[in-house]
Amino acid sequence: MKRIVLEPLFLHAELVSALLGRNRVRRSSPASLRETVEGALSDSAPTAYELAEMLGEALPQLNIHELQRIFHEGSLRVGTLVAIEQEFTFARDRSLEGPGSSPMRFTAPMSTDADVHVHGIFNAERLAAASTAGNLVGEREVFVLGTIVRHSGRSIEIRPSFIGIRSYVKDDLDALFGVSEPLRVYPSEIDQFSGVDFATPCTPSELQALHHTSEDEVKRSIAALIGEPFVAKDWGGEKSDLYTSRTSIRGNHVASAWLFKGPGANGPMTVRTLGKRGDQIDRLYSEPADLLVLQHYREIATAVVNMMSVYAHQMSRPRKFMILDGEDTAKILRAIAV
Repeated sequence: MKRIVLEPLFLHAELVSALLGRNRVRRSSPASLRETVEGALSDSAPTAYELAEMLGEALPQLNIHELQRIFHEGSLRVGTLVAIEQEFTFARDRSLEGPGSSPMRFTAPMSTDADVHVHGIFNAERLAAASTAGNLVGEREVFVLGTIVRHSGRSIEIRPSFIGIRSYVKDDLDALFGVSEPLRVYPSEIDQFSGVDFATPCTPSELQALHHTSEDEVKRSIAALIGEPFVAKDWGGEKSDLYTSRTSIRGNHVASAWLFKGPGANGPMTVRTLGKRGDQIDRLYSEPADLLVLQHYREIATAVVNMMSVYAHQMSRPRKFMILDGEDTAKILRAIAV
């Protein structure tokens, strides 16, 4: 079971303390967590690092969704607590400075929708440490937890409770040494693909041959390579095109669900090619799988990769994901001489 470790850069102690209050932690939370939270909030004020540790433990029970996901679901609401992890640009707003107030703005296009502007403002006086100021200058990839205070058209403003680094770790030792477990898996890490030469680029003729190979043939070829003998027929209500428990990543068996997009989908894969509001990704992640795979015959846009990552980082159940574009698909077919 992966756990979340948070390194605070900015933390609003009152907002985080309210979030950790006994009414916000589900009854299913471990007793030790509830006792730790209640004890810390009733005694002397905990430090930013202590609050961040408790927040990391509580996040899987708090049912907080990633902002990009609820945007595509059409469920943005003022007052909703959301999370977003991506690159932002940070800058001091000296026009608003005053006694005890050092406003700092953060802004960025949303990673899945470049025409959507995500922004907010916070008081740099609440940085976790004096040395943190240098870490929040210019562009920086961070994890932001905050409340939607307004949204209109293509603009979303967030009041942050926490800004920092989110890591998924396997155990206390990894947490101690800062070893984060990446959620993205690359095709070369799949044991069943060990015989595939991913280093040598495909020739134009090999890529052209892929475009004349049916989606069903690609699916069955990959299933055979994995060792999955049961391939269900396509039907309208399917959540994935292939489900198997025979995949392994560096010797560890995992259940995987695969979504294949055939040659009929022209051009690069975008979020719009994955159904209304990208709901095919939503259905894929409803499968009881530990690895979710998205395959396409051509290029897969960065926004789609980011959307897969957003779903993979769902804090109540983080999972691994893999992207298989046309180049890598052709390399696999080349290895098995399809």
